[in-house]
Amino acid sequence: MRVPPFYERPTVKRFFAGIIIGVIIGWVFFIYQYGQVYEGLVFRISEQKAEIEELEEDIELLRSEQNRLNEENEKKLTVQEIDIQFSNNNRLRLNQLTLLDIKQQALTELQYIKRRDIETVSNMNELLISNLENKVFRAGDKRYQLQVEQVHLFTTVRVIVKIIPSNS
Repeated sequence: MRVPPFYERPTVKRFFAGIIIGVIIGWVFFIYQYGQVYEGLVFRISEQKAEIEELEEDIELLRSEQNRLNEENEKKLTVQEIDIQFSNNNRLRLNQLTLLDIKQQALTELQYIKRRDIETVSNMNELLISNLENKVFRAGDKRYQLQVEQVHLFTTVRVIVKIIPSNS
């Protein structure tokens, strides 16, 4: 059996030429559309990349601002300083050196509350008072005790005490 020679007929030649021209036109159309879509995607990606960088800078700025505010709030909410004031130093007529010595010893006793949060210090208020009142402070050759009159809790703990000469 023999295959008929269709390649000699003009209709078959037109048909195959149409297929080849259609494939070429389709391929050109596909390449053009692909290029348009690819160009749009590249443009979109570059826009998104610029927007992401801008948003990351904003996030970094907000994070640093938030960290700064957190540090400031943390400083505000912890005991930063201890201040001891004497209510009766004029009546006892103690010299400044004796007062300074007693104050330094009392500050040393209260050093454990520094940099603690205010809530913890307020819970330890009785411990703070008993710690100061039960201690005998020596200044020179004399002994003194402190009686706590007021305690003000904030970032600066202010303790107002009364100096009592000790008998022991």
